[in-house]
Amino acid sequence: MRKNWKTIRSKGRILRFLIGFMLFSQNSPAQEADVALFEVVVLGIKIGELEASRDKNRKDSLVYEVNSQVKFWFFGGVDVRFQNRSFFLKDHIVKTTSTSKTNRGDFFSLVRWDGDHYQVKADSYQFENRTPVSGPVAWCSTKLFFEEPSPQDIFLSEVYGLAQRIIQVEPGVYEIEINGNKNRYYYQSGKLDKIVLENPIKNYQIRRVK
Repeated sequence: MRKNWKTIRSKGRILRFLIGFMLFSQNSPAQEADVALFEVVVLGIKIGELEASRDKNRKDSLVYEVNSQVKFWFFGGVDVRFQNRSFFLKDHIVKTTSTSKTNRGDFFSLVRWDGDHYQVKADSYQFENRTPVSGPVAWCSTKLFFEEPSPQDIFLSEVYGLAQRIIQVEPGVYEIEINGNKNRYYYQSGKLDKIVLENPIKNYQIRRVK
């Protein structure tokens, strides 16, 4: 009798696991992902590649991610691996992370929603920021790879933790100034074609490949 009771309990645990797994599978639809490919160019020379993705995890949440790797010369060779991740809930940012790994040092920035403002802990090249940002905010750089912004909306930088208004220069062209650098986003039929970025080291462009 004792042996049979152990067998019944074991089968019961297996059954509960299977039921739980089936319910989880039914409530968690397969992820859908959009991917866009770009090249990074300086003075007409390709120095790296960039991949942007948009994952639709649930009905009301999105995760945007950008990964790139570039190599260039600036008083010696510079090798940079870069990742931005932005988490959205109901069209507003709830968290962003920015990671840069280079042969001259590593940098990390975190921006996180905290009820009525964003907590900021940004560390980038020759830059630190801990100043909170009021919100919520609906735009950041990773989202701009997939959607054309609205003029006068607020943009939040994942790298610097700074917020700035989006300015429309002309139809399909938008300018955002962050930390003294003006970046322009060019769209064709609502699709991002290229970005022209000012940078303390070298200005560069990000051009769509696919």
